[in-house]
Amino acid sequence: MTIARLLAGGILTVALTGTAMAGPMGPGANRDAPVTRAELNARLDQRFKAMDTNGNGQIEAAEMQAAREARKAKWQERREARAADGAAKPAGERKRPGQWAGKRGGDRPQMDANGDGVITRDEFGARALARFDAADTNRDGTVTKEERAAHWEARKAARGK
Repeated sequence: MTIARLLAGGILTVALTGTAMAGPMGPGANRDAPVTRAELNARLDQRFKAMDTNGNGQIEAAEMQAAREARKAKWQERREARAADGAAKPAGERKRPGQWAGKRGGDRPQMDANGDGVITRDEFGARALARFDAADTNRDGTVTKEERAAHWEARKAARGK
């Protein structure tokens, strides 16, 4: 795999899994609250800075690998906590490993738009901002719970689900 593909796949997984439009995540987060474009940009800045550990304004392969390892450790902690609380899903209800593999690539744009092997802040947030703009149907700079739900349903329908 090329560095660009590794970066693109990892950053897509880390940054653009839908949580960017939902606002700040974590315990007690209000996922029904409207999100402004400025809030989304602030959240993207925060994520980018956290991944850009050397502060050079780019996410490089080593930084991507470190972020991936940190994410895996965090997910493992969450899995263990859910299992301890009895909240883990039964094996039959879990997604198969790699279930979403193959969804990337093809005609979908990659994060490293210019193919230079590093991700800039503009490249990092481009897809999230494009999704935000698509969901903001009334173009007021805010995505409401209803706009988010309608956008999600439209995306599911487009994928044939």
